[in-house]
Amino acid sequence: MQGRCSSPNLCEYCARLAAVLNAELLALDAVHGTAPTSYMVLTQPSTSQSPREYYAAKQAVQRALRAEIDGYEAAWLVEFTTGRAAASGGHRRAHLNGLIKGVHDEGQADVVRQVIERVWCPRQAAAPAAQYVAPVQDLGGLARYLALHFLKERQAPPHAWRGHRFSTTRGYLWCPTPQARKVARDSLADKRELWRSLSAGVAADQAEDRVQWARFVRSQTTWAVGNTPNLAREIAA
Repeated sequence: MQGRCSSPNLCEYCARLAAVLNAELLALDAVHGTAPTSYMVLTQPSTSQSPREYYAAKQAVQRALRAEIDGYEAAWLVEFTTGRAAASGGHRRAHLNGLIKGVHDEGQADVVRQVIERVWCPRQAAAPAAQYVAPVQDLGGLARYLALHFLKERQAPPHAWRGHRFSTTRGYLWCPTPQARKVARDSLADKRELWRSLSAGVAADQAEDRVQWARFVRSQTTWAVGNTPNLAREIAA
């Protein structure tokens, strides 16, 4: 079996898989952990394709928000404009979408706006009016909206981009990130098996049994990456 490249910045198929996984991760975190209460969109005029251009400013914003808001955590998704708008000059620009925990009222939302205006805007030469902070009204809809950006090739980072498209602060998820991603992958695998069984006309209780069996098989299966010609010769021997 040929393995996938696992490069969501360069591969449309891997970007689609990453989108689904990230949406599941955010949904499970809202169930097992604490759901985000607000989100923000940070825009800027630079056409730079280097993550370093935005990393320092984002970190400065996070330091300021941690100092101002108890329980602040955030999940970040980077998207790019298409460069097709009349005012774009044909250039693509990065935007940062952030899901925020710890903001519980309009007063704290105003603090977020003030930090963005005081910290982000001067560093990035960004217009305060072009930044956005709002409460999360529908977490499921917002998570799907953010995840869908991974599916839009026109808004994927340019090939020169070498940064992460999705990231979280250390305390955002309900458990350590590697463990949370495993739970999300297992959850998606269970859903796929359930869908296959029900689509094949299997009764609901038997479909659940199939899900349990498939989960057991996965737990007993080990995958390894190897050179295909050499592996074929080893098997033949």
